[in-house]
Amino acid sequence: MAEPIDVGAEYGSAVDDYLTRAYDGDRCRALLSAGGWDAGLAAELAELGWHGLAVPERHGGLGAPLSSLGPVFTALGRHLAVGPMLENTLLPAVLHPHWTIAPALAAAVETGVPVALVDPGITDDRTADVGAMTLHDQRLSGAVEAVRFAGQASLLAVVAATEAGEVVCFVDPTTPGVRIDSVDSADPATAFARVALDDVRADGAAPADGGELVARIRSWARLLIACELSGVADHALDRTVTYIGQREQFGQPIGSFQAVKHIAADMYAQATGLRNLCTASLADATDASTADLAVLAWTAKAHAAEVAVRVCEDAVQLHGGMGFTTESDVSACYLRTLALRSWYGDATELQLRIGAALLDRV
Repeated sequence: MAEPIDVGAEYGSAVDDYLTRAYDGDRCRALLSAGGWDAGLAAELAELGWHGLAVPERHGGLGAPLSSLGPVFTALGRHLAVGPMLENTLLPAVLHPHWTIAPALAAAVETGVPVALVDPGITDDRTADVGAMTLHDQRLSGAVEAVRFAGQASLLAVVAATEAGEVVCFVDPTTPGVRIDSVDSADPATAFARVALDDVRADGAAPADGGELVARIRSWARLLIACELSGVADHALDRTVTYIGQREQFGQPIGSFQAVKHIAADMYAQATGLRNLCTASLADATDASTADLAVLAWTAKAHAAEVAVRVCEDAVQLHGGMGFTTESDVSACYLRTLALRSWYGDATELQLRIGAALLDRV
């Protein structure tokens, strides 16, 4: 009997192969230094069909489960790919029932022009700093201080608070009352902006479902970010192993020194453990309930937030002064992990959520 095909692994391998050919170090560094957005690359990836992987077949996608996106994001992290892959791959797949009221969701799949997720729930710890959105009588008001790719977006998917809970609303960014201002960021792979809405009428809203849609978006965002962090950690490890095998001191490669071996071995163990956790989490996520999916996502993201940063810190240390320069990819890896660490919760924040959820089950 033939072994079942691992669709996610096949997609991840295809993405990895393409980026190896078309996204070499020079192109990667050029785009990282350009602020995290490149319209040409976005259109290129859309033409390849990457954004439609988890979109149902009736909408022109491949209909793969969301879990199959995990290996894709690991490959994206491994190559330090820039752009709104999370927004343009996850949101159309999750929000496809609402394409009739937000056709720009479908357009994002075809063109790569971003859909921006305006979500105050990116953190629990700094809610006062991040801001809030409210919906009343189909009018949206509020501001969110950090939104990925809002300045380039053709559609805003806004998570807003109502008396019945949180809902997802859709807004054309050219609507009067919408203000989008670019925000500086240390993340080399992402363009950020502040989004403010002043009594703006929503083009449409997903029906209230007790917040399950919003919870589902956030959980899958955390899982895919964890996978991306795993890929970044793999990239930092690979670069470091190559470097310590070539850099010589006292007439021999520094990788032959016992202290360096210990650090490299620890990096390998941590990166491998993170990769395995992501794989196991994705396998369990497909059929998980909303509550179980949340715990899986919190666990994977919390561990990834710690491990990826630690691996990149070790990579910088073993590179010495070179590790802090733009000539070395490990500096970009480190900046990327610092940015993704806190997006939808760092380890401390998510460990509190995990503990509270476990206590509720006792």
